[in-house]
Amino acid sequence: MMPVTLLQRFTSKEAIWFYALFAVLILPAVLNGFPLVMSDSIAYSGKGANWFRGKFPALLLMLPYKLVGYWAMPILNSAMVAGAWILLFRVYDIRPSRIVLCILIVLSLQPIYTSAVLVDAWFFPAIVLLLSARKLPEVYVGILAGLLLSGHGSGQIFALVFAVLAAVLFRSRRQIVAGMVAAVIAFGTNVLLDAMIMPETPRLSKTFPAARVFSVQPELLRREADRSGNLVLSEAADEVARIKTYPENKGRRDLFWDVWKTSEGEFDLATFEEHHALPILKDAFMFEPVPLARTIFLDFLSYYEPATQFDFQPVLSEPFPERFYASHQAKGFFAAVPVESVATILRYGCYLAFAAALFFGWRRTGADIRRTIIGIGLIAIANDALFALLSGPPDRYHHRILPLLAIGTVLLISGRVKQPVEAPA
Repeated sequence: MMPVTLLQRFTSKEAIWFYALFAVLILPAVLNGFPLVMSDSIAYSGKGANWFRGKFPALLLMLPYKLVGYWAMPILNSAMVAGAWILLFRVYDIRPSRIVLCILIVLSLQPIYTSAVLVDAWFFPAIVLLLSARKLPEVYVGILAGLLLSGHGSGQIFALVFAVLAAVLFRSRRQIVAGMVAAVIAFGTNVLLDAMIMPETPRLSKTFPAARVFSVQPELLRREADRSGNLVLSEAADEVARIKTYPENKGRRDLFWDVWKTSEGEFDLATFEEHHALPILKDAFMFEPVPLARTIFLDFLSYYEPATQFDFQPVLSEPFPERFYASHQAKGFFAAVPVESVATILRYGCYLAFAAALFFGWRRTGADIRRTIIGIGLIAIANDALFALLSGPPDRYHHRILPLLAIGTVLLISGRVKQPVEAPA
């Protein structure tokens, strides 16, 4: 028989709350009939380490993928995020209304991304872990957060952002240490795994921002072609200009993929990364910087527009199991205007809830929570600014900070929170 104490733990109120959160978070995948996917999802599924994506998620899910296939990631996402919410309650000693919390989670679109074969949902538990360093061992917390943040190229940047905010706002040595450890782990994990698995292949760390600028200004490719004498770049500039004429490509900032595919290998990404990406980035600051800056600013504002677009398209460039083609996604559900309109309403509901909580709850919260709320707001702004600069309009980059607004709302409506007691150094 199962020991009584173990049985009590699995049937406790906290455990039941975890199960309920898990069910809410994985529900979209269940209703869809298959996890939500993009062409990139193969890189995160456990099927194999993709050369230009973080390899930690693929290695972590290798065994689970063999057992449950593409469901491995949504199961892990939902469990981690549910656990992160429970951890938040413990660290801040709050007991929010279950109904209110579920509403906030839905408003933040969090279940959509926990149900997807993507690492966007990992940002939330990573930030919760870093916040929990106020009470938990900071080095261990930093290591775990760093591993989660290593799943995306922006991870080490946000770990450093958190460390700076911890120094300026929280003034907590423990949280500063956790942020710095997370940054080192996120960067080191990617460098180590890249060197072990595919040492000859670049990660395209400069190609992505360079592609972002030449997707806006194809002239930058032509200028680099003239400088380097590489005729392929001149042809690529013509192709980018042609692709930009199609209305569906208006907001895209990743047109180098199209060039790479249509050139049949002549536009070599490794060569571009090593020899051409950095000169293009430097030139972008000198060649008509004002129009580029205006585009970046408008991309930033676009995250808050009354329009929402999911990246879960019905037709993908990579093959998926048969069950995907029977899913609602494959039938165009997530690309339908009514669904995107509902998502916009939910997103604005998240903004409104946070604003209302600020208005009614700010004065009755302690200074420690006020600093946390300011920190959450600055992380959200930093997230949107970074992706407006590097990637452009894809809404999912903005959507990953909506659950942070839900955290702020929960803390504000939960009233005064007990001050943390730092362990001795």
